Amino acid sequence: MKPKEITVQPLLDSRHGLCPGCGAAMAMAHVLSIVTSPLPSGKTKRIRSAVIPASCWSIGSGWGGTSFIGTNLVNTPFIAGATVGEGISIMSERNGLADDELTIVWAGDGASFDIGLGLLSGAAIRNADILYVINDNQTYGNTGAQESGATPEGAKTQTSPKGKTVHQKDILEIMLAHNIPYFASLALGVTTLDDFYAKVRKAADMKGFRCLHVLSVCPPGWKCDTASAPELAQLAVETRVFPLVEVVNGHLRLTRPKREKPAEEFLKYQKRFSPVLDSPEALKEFQERVDKRWRHLSDLEKLGDAV
Repeated sequence: MKPKEITVQPLLDSRHGLCPGCGAAMAMAHVLSIVTSPLPSGKTKRIRSAVIPASCWSIGSGWGGTSFIGTNLVNTPFIAGATVGEGISIMSERNGLADDELTIVWAGDGASFDIGLGLLSGAAIRNADILYVINDNQTYGNTGAQESGATPEGAKTQTSPKGKTVHQKDILEIMLAHNIPYFASLALGVTTLDDFYAKVRKAADMKGFRCLHVLSVCPPGWKCDTASAPELAQLAVETRVFPLVEVVNGHLRLTRPKREKPAEEFLKYQKRFSPVLDSPEALKEFQERVDKRWRHLSDLEKLGDAV
């Protein structure tokens, strides 16, 4: 499904409480439109609930009994998003509504890579019928941009002011270990819209545990311009810092960027990467990690079976 085939749904209210230029708000608006847009057959799915563990969206999604994302909200503690989503999907199944309703868990990287990883693993291994979205802004954004498992090595945060000194956690490899039906990474870049829309639509129309890993530019945490989200998302893909992949039943496919650029082109617009940019050795090591990761994914693609 391509962007021009989507009927835009005015689900995300402009009163949402997220920051100016927030990539998560853009991602939410697109995903809501995609999953509720009619299929060629005319059939649509209703979002039964959006389950939101503690994150920026806990504040931005609504207050005082009002939902700013146009659907039922279920706010949970950091750890509980996947399990609560699984419970809601089970009730849909018992009520005979599973074919018409979709349960979305919209979780940050803190709730997915770190604090909620155990229950995420449980839902994945049980193949819970949920669409699990990792809104990855690479920090604990809601509490001031502290280091998370998703923070790239070398990036500054509130808790790593001289730059992160440990490796970035690999959520793709973790999800592959669970043999889930579908995993995809997505970015709302200038030339990646078709890829974004096709993956979200495919995931929404499948059954079982589907995981979408969405890169969300966070201007306050990334120390970048508030209008830079589409360009930075695009650069993340073009520099291979954030590879676009799709894994269907264990078979991995890479989406290769139309243009390829060195990692520095992505880093230089973000003050959080000053420890890397100020050190030729650190910049070289960062590039080597990006290249090594890309070679690994290319090898998995050639194998044909990533699990």
